[in-house]
Amino acid sequence: MGGIINLIISRGKMHMKKTMLLVSCSPSTNVGLRSYLTQIFGRYIQLEARLADDVTSEIMEQFDLVLFASKGAARRAESKLTPKIHFLICIRTFNFTYLHKILSIPPSSQVYLINDTERTTKGAIHLLNTYGFSQYHFIPYYPGCGEPDYSIQYAVTLGEERYVPRYIPHVIDIGIRVVDVSTIAEIASFFNLSMSIADVVTQNYLNQFVQLLKMSNHQVRQTTNLNFITQSIINNIDIGICMLNEKNIMIMVNDPFVEELEIHKPHLIGVSLLEVLPEFEEILKKYPDQESLTAELVRHGNKKVTITLRKFRDTNHEDLTLIHLGRRQISEHNGGAEDHKAGKEAGNGNPEQEMETWYQFRDYRSQNSQVLHMIETARRISLTDYRVLIQGETGTGKEVLAQAIHSNSKRCRGAFIKLNLSALNVAQVARELDLSERDCVLKRACGGTLYLDGIHNLTEPLQRKILGLLDSSVNIRLIASADRDLYEMSRNGQFLKELFYRINEVSLATLPVRKRPEDIPLLFEYFLRNVYNNPSLSWKELFSDGLWKFLMSYNWPGNGKEIENLCKYFFCVKADAKLTEGDLPAYILSQVHENAKDLSPLERQILICLSQNPKIGRVTLLHMVQENGMDVSEGKIRSTIHSMAEQGLVHTNRTKGGCEITGKGETYL
Repeated sequence: MGGIINLIISRGKMHMKKTMLLVSCSPSTNVGLRSYLTQIFGRYIQLEARLADDVTSEIMEQFDLVLFASKGAARRAESKLTPKIHFLICIRTFNFTYLHKILSIPPSSQVYLINDTERTTKGAIHLLNTYGFSQYHFIPYYPGCGEPDYSIQYAVTLGEERYVPRYIPHVIDIGIRVVDVSTIAEIASFFNLSMSIADVVTQNYLNQFVQLLKMSNHQVRQTTNLNFITQSIINNIDIGICMLNEKNIMIMVNDPFVEELEIHKPHLIGVSLLEVLPEFEEILKKYPDQESLTAELVRHGNKKVTITLRKFRDTNHEDLTLIHLGRRQISEHNGGAEDHKAGKEAGNGNPEQEMETWYQFRDYRSQNSQVLHMIETARRISLTDYRVLIQGETGTGKEVLAQAIHSNSKRCRGAFIKLNLSALNVAQVARELDLSERDCVLKRACGGTLYLDGIHNLTEPLQRKILGLLDSSVNIRLIASADRDLYEMSRNGQFLKELFYRINEVSLATLPVRKRPEDIPLLFEYFLRNVYNNPSLSWKELFSDGLWKFLMSYNWPGNGKEIENLCKYFFCVKADAKLTEGDLPAYILSQVHENAKDLSPLERQILICLSQNPKIGRVTLLHMVQENGMDVSEGKIRSTIHSMAEQGLVHTNRTKGGCEITGKGETYL
């Protein structure tokens, strides 16, 4: 091995320095990755680099470990691998520091994505689309792919500028993809090195991430694209991350953080970290005097999680804290990810769920006096042990109320069991309510609360079964909910009157969103801030005036749940300007088009004229309408425009500004 092996002296003993060979398909990749890996492992490992076409079995056998920079490099050398050769295939990721440069390219542009091989080029395109750069039409370009398209003016390359066609005027180099933390950890493990080496890489990884966050926070008021990309990256990396403001309020959090620390409360943005993880209180007390801190958090079942906290200041001069989970826990999380996801999906599909109750009364958001009175009534009800019937439309927060009542009651330390009656057949419900069954919900809810969701769906035999159970000595509190009017159903013989009065010791009625329009801005703000991971975001930054007028006038049949879904939809919509009515999902637009059928011929003609000729006055509009064969007076035009303005279809400007069609009016056409 000659020059490959270095001898070093350590504490009076002689050790042979371990060796690793980096194999790639590109000289630039070799140079970049060798430099990167030497910074990390240079003290412990002698590192050399070769091209895949140049290595032989004899060369690779001289090294303790062979690291292939890609699957393509491994395939090229596959025929030369022998049982003596230990190898790893590198997992690589983008250097986040440079990704924002891509946003200087106009949306919808055709862009060459240039790399050294077909596989790595297409892989990079897939990753960029995953990270939210789907507003560009990336075209793979690599050696041997054919003649270039001279109409394409933009190119993005991963450190391979030598392959960029010379005619392209706009070239962005985002650098070679760097080695992922998981690969660093595997190398450290192979050579029996301290896992603190992986922590150094994690810190560098997070430094890049912090820079991206700073830019995202700075630019979110100009464009939603970078914020969307930042959020996509956060959700696609496997390091658990949480961002706090100076008051320890969560302003950004990703799924690995939530899953690793087993946080069950939804909608975490704007919530205090200490509310969901009180164990952090002692750690945060030690933290103010330090720029960074590493500590160990003990969770359920004595599960230990290593966490690191780091302070930084963003471009708005706000002090923020970045929390990330230790590499070992992330690795364990990944290893069990499929089981966890499978369990999660099973839970969603399982109509019977035992759950931690995270909803409190403060989570039921409203400014409406009638709703606030209802919440205060529910708060008083929670202090009793009465059975509760909650009635209201879908999406009006019936389960939030049920959980809040349980959380504020003397049974809060007991189980909260939800039985989704709309998802069960008769046999399943009967089994769940059978006290002779070992694991029935009644036994598991003993000492706690049983929430019967959708009790109006029960058949008469099952209604009678529940009646019988109410006479038993089972120690549970019963809360039931219904989307329909149970009293009316009992009058029509569709629901047992006796059961109605037995479960309805006290009742609550939720109010649909259309009857509390003052809550629409509040709900949008709450859901937008959670979806966009931005605690200061306002709907005014995202929505045009026309869209907001439409949203305020929409009847919201799905209530709060529909608003939440719409916020998620808007998050996925590509927009370089404020969202308009045209950005609404198809099912809402179809309702708009249905309403458009009610337009009178004159109203439709006015919309057509204003769409083609914005800011025209009434006299000009009158002449246009008359030229289209309609015999109307100026007074009729005036009254019709006034009516259409009240509907939000047109906007009348002051003085000589004329009339304009609104976004809502455009959707009617």
